[in-house]
Amino acid sequence: MKLCVVAGEASGDLHASEVVREIRKQVPDLQIFGIGSRRLIAEGLDPIRDSSELAIVGLFNVLRHLPMFRRAFADLMSAIRRERPDGVLLVDYPDFNLRVARECREIGIPVFYYISPQVWAWRKGRVAQIAERVDHMFVIFPFEEELYAARQVPVTYVGHPLAEQLANLAPRSDEPPREPYRIAILPGSRKMEIESLLPPMLDAVDELAREKNITVTLLLAPTIERSRVERHLAGRTAPAEIISSGRMDSLRHADAAICSSGTAALECAVLGVPPVIVYRLSPMTYALARLLVRLPHFSLVNIVAGKGVVPELMQSEVTGTRIARELALLLEPVRWAEAKAELTKVRTALGGPGAARRTAEKIVTLIRRPAGEA
Repeated sequence: MKLCVVAGEASGDLHASEVVREIRKQVPDLQIFGIGSRRLIAEGLDPIRDSSELAIVGLFNVLRHLPMFRRAFADLMSAIRRERPDGVLLVDYPDFNLRVARECREIGIPVFYYISPQVWAWRKGRVAQIAERVDHMFVIFPFEEELYAARQVPVTYVGHPLAEQLANLAPRSDEPPREPYRIAILPGSRKMEIESLLPPMLDAVDELAREKNITVTLLLAPTIERSRVERHLAGRTAPAEIISSGRMDSLRHADAAICSSGTAALECAVLGVPPVIVYRLSPMTYALARLLVRLPHFSLVNIVAGKGVVPELMQSEVTGTRIARELALLLEPVRWAEAKAELTKVRTALGGPGAARRTAEKIVTLIRRPAGEA
């Protein structure tokens, strides 16, 4: 069996590698090529491009790099036409991957899509595109299955991959926090997030340290060089210990966290650590997002919960003073216990371990299905 895999950034590389590992248990002679990074390459990917080159956020940043994206797309499609894989596994990264899906559909290559575009938040017209271009969707939230099923898109809810990735780690205990409070900082996996979010995060713990006894750990994503964060730490009131290995084990012992929106926020939820969630976009991207997105919350934790269970700060709200204020409130015993209980519900909503295995088994079944069988 030959499979093309396209994962456009660090989280996609991780999730795709887990699915590939599970497919290989059923198909030991599996061959894979496509776009990925170190985790997929470790699973045997023959890379057309390294996905770290494509990890660019924001409409206007993407526009500046359009020639690079066009070259990557052309190289990938050339390889797909040459290799004629049994299927293409697309992981998240919708602006690029839905174009790949369209081309693959035209040349008769089955398309499997793992981790849906956030069509429930914006650009709902993409559901029609997906129905035309994708043979099977594998979704990680239960409400996504309902959305696609209503549009007659073949879909399977497999649960969230974090439930499996963190299954061996017990969540933070329900014992209320007390001084010294343990604060974790998760500034993100992209360079622009470090530059935009880490300074106000550090300002916040400096401010909090003037009123409370705290310890601080900075959990470094594998995509970020240590030197990039070290220069922000000099002269700080609250020294931060940088942790790059065993990040999640460290996180589960924290009392609260400051984290960028995205996977890091869900990691906090699964491990039962109440976070203050922050994010910044470029002014033009934010203005566009306000026109297109119609959701009361921007963080996945609150979206899954269906209400504001933890604080989230956006744009001009992301200041050291405001983050410190929200963090202090979150550490108050009653507020902390309420947030902790809500995070347990979010963890349950994300499903149990096995997302990668369930996805892999279904893909192998669909590829091996006799032609014309429904």
